[in-house]
Amino acid sequence: MRPLYLSGFNVRLNVDRARLIVHDGFHTPDDMPEELAVEPRHAHFDSVIIDGHSGSMSLDSIKWLMRHDIPIHLLDYDGTLLSSTLPSEPVNGPLKIAQVKAYSDPVKRLRIAKKLVEAKSQRTVNLLEWLGSRYEGLGSAGEDVRAEVQRIDDCNNLPKLMQVEGHIADIYWHQLALILPEKLRFNSRLHETRQMNSSDPVNSLLNYGYAILESECRKALNSVGLEPTIGFLHEARQTKHPLVYDLQEPFRWLVDTTIIESLECRRFGRKDFYRLDNYVLRIRPDAARRLLDILQVKFNATIHYRGKCYGWNTILRLKCQELAGYILSKRNELDFSHPCPILSRDDSETFRNRILSLSVAEARKLGIRKNTLWYMQQRARTHKRMRIHNPVKERLTLGSLPAT
Repeated sequence: MRPLYLSGFNVRLNVDRARLIVHDGFHTPDDMPEELAVEPRHAHFDSVIIDGHSGSMSLDSIKWLMRHDIPIHLLDYDGTLLSSTLPSEPVNGPLKIAQVKAYSDPVKRLRIAKKLVEAKSQRTVNLLEWLGSRYEGLGSAGEDVRAEVQRIDDCNNLPKLMQVEGHIADIYWHQLALILPEKLRFNSRLHETRQMNSSDPVNSLLNYGYAILESECRKALNSVGLEPTIGFLHEARQTKHPLVYDLQEPFRWLVDTTIIESLECRRFGRKDFYRLDNYVLRIRPDAARRLLDILQVKFNATIHYRGKCYGWNTILRLKCQELAGYILSKRNELDFSHPCPILSRDDSETFRNRILSLSVAEARKLGIRKNTLWYMQQRARTHKRMRIHNPVKERLTLGSLPAT
């Protein structure tokens, strides 16, 4: 995942002597927008994300990007994905026919939908456990989710399955609202009218994060040749792409963990947002770039799967291939739950208590300097997120410290 982010007024893309000429937009009259000249076959990005107020693209620039297999994603004013222009997909008539048949088969469709909900539920449990190691009182929430997961096997139709999925989402967002600072005014992701109408910083960040995830899902489905308008968990509706939303579910944790960690580290503040006249809160371009950089690190993080190490963006494409194989009856099993992410924290309550109980003499024996111990203990007494360097973490983990 290596996106090129463009925003502001007068964003322009054109071609000159076979080179793609990119002019970023400006936000104030004093801005000096960046200009790029990209040689053919030497693009340092794999997608273009335009969050612009105005601008233009020449037909030659669109053809240049499509011939280099670089999709274009246009964001709306509230950070949601408005439109995508994708390279030519593989011509795979048998796959599309099989996808329609799988959608029309109630048994097969329900089986695929259950696999998606199972994966999303497992990630929800993982996230609550990850949060529970730092924030007290979240342990029971994980048990509530597990109780809902037990009901998935008994669901014999999609409405019942969607009901279970909805209950799990309610539990998760309620717990997240409890741990986030009150000044963020986050109540839930689920609004009575339309959940994309963000009126608080958390939902604004989630909108942008999920838009990036949606663009990656569209790109992955397009590369395999699956039809995005025919989903299995979400119903087919006009102007919607249900299969894209299906594929997002097992990978939403990538966005959630990134934003939670960013808020804990205070990477985003009140100055990073502004309110429109329709009361929607919008994230400023420099903050959007910052979020995109953090998401890029998360999506490119590697995990061991099928004997190799892959980035999560590659895992997403592999899951599309596995789904295509299952639809074509070339695979007997379908699993969206693996690989399982490894979520750990430096600032769990147990770890904080160990640091607070450590004396200067004990720290000296472990090779931890006095000023380092003082800094860690100051941070451990607060509710702020802690970052501990690996050498110090290893000494604390391997040292004979009293259990707490």
